[in-house]
Amino acid sequence: AVLLSTPAAAADLEPATEAERRASVPAQAPRPFAVAPVSRAELLNGLKLAAVESARLPVVALELALPFGGSALDPQGREGLAALTASLLSEGAGGRDADAFSDAVDDLGAGLSVAATADALVVKVFARKENLDAVLALVSDLVRRPALPDAAVERLREETLAGLAAQKGEPGAIAGRRLNARVFDGHPYGRAADETSVAVLTRDDAVAAAARLSDPRGARLTSAGDLSVTELRALAERHFGDWTNAGALPALPAVKGAPVAGRAAGAPRAASGLGIDLFDLPGSEQSAIRFAQLAVTRDHPDFYALRVMMEVLGGGQGRLHRNIREEKGWAYGAYAFYAPRRAAGEISGETDVETARTADALREVFAEMDRIRREPVPDEELQRAKLYAAGGFLRRQQKVQDVAAQTTSAELSGLPADEMARYREKLMAVTAEQVRAAARRHLLPASVHVVIAGDAEKVYEDLSAIAPVTVYGADGAAQPAPVKKP
Repeated sequence: AVLLSTPAAAADLEPATEAERRASVPAQAPRPFAVAPVSRAELLNGLKLAAVESARLPVVALELALPFGGSALDPQGREGLAALTASLLSEGAGGRDADAFSDAVDDLGAGLSVAATADALVVKVFARKENLDAVLALVSDLVRRPALPDAAVERLREETLAGLAAQKGEPGAIAGRRLNARVFDGHPYGRAADETSVAVLTRDDAVAAAARLSDPRGARLTSAGDLSVTELRALAERHFGDWTNAGALPALPAVKGAPVAGRAAGAPRAASGLGIDLFDLPGSEQSAIRFAQLAVTRDHPDFYALRVMMEVLGGGQGRLHRNIREEKGWAYGAYAFYAPRRAAGEISGETDVETARTADALREVFAEMDRIRREPVPDEELQRAKLYAAGGFLRRQQKVQDVAAQTTSAELSGLPADEMARYREKLMAVTAEQVRAAARRHLLPASVHVVIAGDAEKVYEDLSAIAPVTVYGADGAAQPAPVKKP
């Protein structure tokens, strides 16, 4: 208190000026950082292994990725099955009920979780090295001998239905579901669980899904931490060596209109023409703007240029954020992302803006897309984006759990064994011209789908000046265009 009462201390507490607040710290040259290499092996049954060895601590993160357990393989009309099955797997296995199975994991001081993505079901484990043998015995039971109890099916189904009901009033959730269906029109990626599909799920469905995912062909077992690939192979042989499945392999269909790795640079893709889906939420103070288009998979040669492009355009301090939040003050944030999947990638973005600025914000989104396609990124901005992206990658090398997750993703994408070791090098080598070329090839405003959830009466007229607008109720039913009150 005495210090704060002095003039000197009070001066130190003066708020920063606008110029000081906006001033950026000059980027420093990147320091050397060696990423541990990936060592690979394979069992006779087709289970592929990948290990990133680091002996800093006697702990290991393991991931078992099962590509036939992803939500993209949910039967039509039973969307939500993969997520339900993932939750069910840890509800007892190998003759143990849910409590006994959980106690067995806890007794080993381990962590275990199961989750389903669009492309795979992934079992994640974190344990001391000395306990890996016992932990993998539990994982083997979980995948190959799950209990899938009826009572848990009922409980998890009701929890999922409650969650879906809670999303009905969320503008972002409404817009996001519709956007996904638009971008991946007719493909399993575009389908999502709803109250109808979840309500009909049964234990028999879960049994069929568990049988489908329990297949070593295409599966990946990855590790990061104090474990060599030789040790990983010995453990895998002990617990999964006799694992076989001779059934037919399910196939993930191609995404219609998706660009592919072999496409020549600059080859045209069909443009659907811009249109806006507007979900009417009367009285909403904000509009949830969501936009997306198809993009390339992770193995495309333009990946690193795209990664830098998206950092410039939509990163935490990217152009969309600076424009719509910092300069205009219309929203708390504005971002864009590139997310590659097995069959196709996606470029998407989002911002929640004050209702009166809905059309203005959408114009700014397309203006920034146009600018990054036309103009080379200035050197300072390019360097800052590359360093930020590279720094994020290096931060994900600090925990063995994150390293294991990155290794799993790379293995499922079929990337070279040295891809992670060369990630920062390739990222920092990207030039401004490569960014512009990638933007011109892959960022196509005419192919962007736009979905907005907000007060239709207040935003319809201004949005119609940008592109044709189709209006829907919050339940997804089409409704007439609103007439703006005088």
